[in-house]
Amino acid sequence: MNRLLLPTLLASAALLACASPALATTGGVDPDQPASPGEQSGGAGYGAPLVTLPGKPRLSAQKLSSSTITVGSRASVVVRINRSKGTSAQVRIAIARKGGKTINYSPGRVTTNRSQVLPLPALAAGSYRVTVSVFGATAQETVRGGVMALTVKPKSVTKPKPTTPAPPSPTSGVFPVRGAYSFGSDGARFGAGRTGHIHEGQDVVGNSGLPIVAPLAGEVRYVDYQASGAGRYIVLRANNGWDMFFAHCQYSSAAVKAGDRVKAGDRLCLLGSTGDSSGPHLHFEIWPNGWRDSPGTKPIDPLPQLKKWAAS
Repeated sequence: MNRLLLPTLLASAALLACASPALATTGGVDPDQPASPGEQSGGAGYGAPLVTLPGKPRLSAQKLSSSTITVGSRASVVVRINRSKGTSAQVRIAIARKGGKTINYSPGRVTTNRSQVLPLPALAAGSYRVTVSVFGATAQETVRGGVMALTVKPKSVTKPKPTTPAPPSPTSGVFPVRGAYSFGSDGARFGAGRTGHIHEGQDVVGNSGLPIVAPLAGEVRYVDYQASGAGRYIVLRANNGWDMFFAHCQYSSAAVKAGDRVKAGDRLCLLGSTGDSSGPHLHFEIWPNGWRDSPGTKPIDPLPQLKKWAAS
């Protein structure tokens, strides 16, 4: 080799060796040495986990739907969890029974920033302390609400009320309409449908002005008027304890007043069509335990008794 060329080649190699660090400082990437994910670009590398900032949750409101329930019912907790970031939070509810074990119940993730109803599991009778805990991203972000008292009462055993047997049906008596009559169509029967209620009596259709008489001896309780329903009506308390109701009498036709004593067959009023009525008829009811004397009193179907009186 030419001795004059050797110094030149050595000088060129030295220059290249000095240039390599300069190349690394320009931000270039050696294609033969791929960079670690995210190291050169400043972004997250493919497949690297993302770090989220959910925001510390805050339990802004909590209350029991009811502080006292009965076995078989289920109480609920109404909560509102506020959170600046994130749309849900993990919730756990501790239900500690006095003198018993604590039930740790998790309704799962709960939507934040609005009120939520969280049903509790069915519980046995006893006294409980209910605590709601909300979990954030770290242990330091766990929020625990105040203790709420819950009482679960046992089911009360309802003793059957003694039933008073209905007075025996009288076989003798007087049919209440004096004259030709009919019992009408199905709509005139006891129990037929009406707007908002059922028909509580039996209609006896006849000509206007026929005498309405007392089927049994007794005392008149009421003589009154109801424009939107019964019209002119009379209530008779029979000697056997039944109350009988006579509705739609003609105006000014009442032959009795409250407190009068009557015998079977005495005239009470005249058949008419007053009040809410589509034609002349007697609306007749039987109340074995008093006419609306208490919420438990109810009428019975009077048609079997009317037929007995008609045949006697």
